[in-house]
Amino acid sequence: MKLHDIFMLQKNLFTKNSKSDLSQRIKKIKNIRKWIKENEKLIIETILRDYKKPITEIYTTEFKPVISHIDYTLRNIKKWNSSKIVQTPLHLLGTKSKIYYEPKGICLIISPWNYPLNLTINPLISSIAAGNYNIIKPSEFTPNLSELIKKMISELFNDQENIVVLGDHNVGEELINFPFNHIFFTGSPKIGKKVMEAAGKNLSSVTLELGGKNHTILDESANLVDAVEKIIWSKYVNAGQTCIACNHVFVHKSIAENFYKEITKKIKQLNKDEKYTQIVNSSHVNRINTILSNCLTHSGEKIFSCDNFSNQIIPITPVKNVSIKNPILNEEIFGPILPIIEYKKNAEIIKFINTKEKPLAIYLFSTNKKMINLILNETSSGSVVINDCMIQYMNPNLPFGGVNNSGIGKSGGKRTFLNFTNEKSVLIQRPGFS
Repeated sequence: MKLHDIFMLQKNLFTKNSKSDLSQRIKKIKNIRKWIKENEKLIIETILRDYKKPITEIYTTEFKPVISHIDYTLRNIKKWNSSKIVQTPLHLLGTKSKIYYEPKGICLIISPWNYPLNLTINPLISSIAAGNYNIIKPSEFTPNLSELIKKMISELFNDQENIVVLGDHNVGEELINFPFNHIFFTGSPKIGKKVMEAAGKNLSSVTLELGGKNHTILDESANLVDAVEKIIWSKYVNAGQTCIACNHVFVHKSIAENFYKEITKKIKQLNKDEKYTQIVNSSHVNRINTILSNCLTHSGEKIFSCDNFSNQIIPITPVKNVSIKNPILNEEIFGPILPIIEYKKNAEIIKFINTKEKPLAIYLFSTNKKMINLILNETSSGSVVINDCMIQYMNPNLPFGGVNNSGIGKSGGKRTFLNFTNEKSVLIQRPGFS
């Protein structure tokens, strides 16, 4: 069946059944949860066929976040879907005002390869909770899991309410031009711009979860051991193929040498284990190696070499003495390369951050209240985390997302549900009264 025919079939079906019963939505979400739990071993094996990673990492970044999101949604779905009375101003005395929550309609979910289960199923759960029908386009870079997701959805939704469409970027480019009521896209800013341009022609609303280029800063007051462990962790998880991983590190000159010693010690300890996640494919291996080569040609040197890895595995590679003008700072690395820039004055960092595109996150390691307030008040980013990395994603009560080039719209908990919902304003006037 042609993609346009699939879209029209789903649109006609939604028109006939647009007011789905809330109990049916709950049942559908519970069925997805049951399927995932019953096929836990198969899901793990399938993820590993796409690219290897430690089993514990699959549980902490894929399996458990999905189950947690489902359980959180089930606990709150009735409250989220209930109409809400809002305050009436004095000049409208005698009227009643409410907000009703209705599904947007037909939604497109385009998910990435780095966390293919988590970033496909979570937005789908929220969209089903809102009462939408969905076309899901998972990544072609994780073909085995994409096939498994298609199998799950086809078994649970035989009535075409939710349809998985497989294929490469050409399929995605065709889909984004259809008049969806909402498009939820997770990926790079480059493709996000194409999605937004296509959506604009149909005035489709969008949620764009985009790139990182996340700044990490260690000032003189930072706890070095603690900071190094957390920075390394952000580059170790999924081999740095995470939008909220540290992209590069600014280290104050006064602590730079101790930072190099500590990061060398910690990475060498980690390398003995050799349980690294693979880079997803050879194309991305070449991309990361090119980024590193171009960086070293301009400025910087590896703190130490580690060449005993193979089979699409690149170890964490810290590079010191990187110039603030190095081209590596102009792109999202999305891999285990860690450029390190020494700085003297806080003003240098603020100026650099504010002259670049707004990042998804800023990570500051400091106990200096003046420095903390400086970052909070003088910079703009999707999130700021003090003395840690990446854990902001784990709090469903915090809005998650970027600003402009790093994303449009916020997700997480209720906010993901609201992305797929039309908040309809209703005002009730008494007959004959004005």
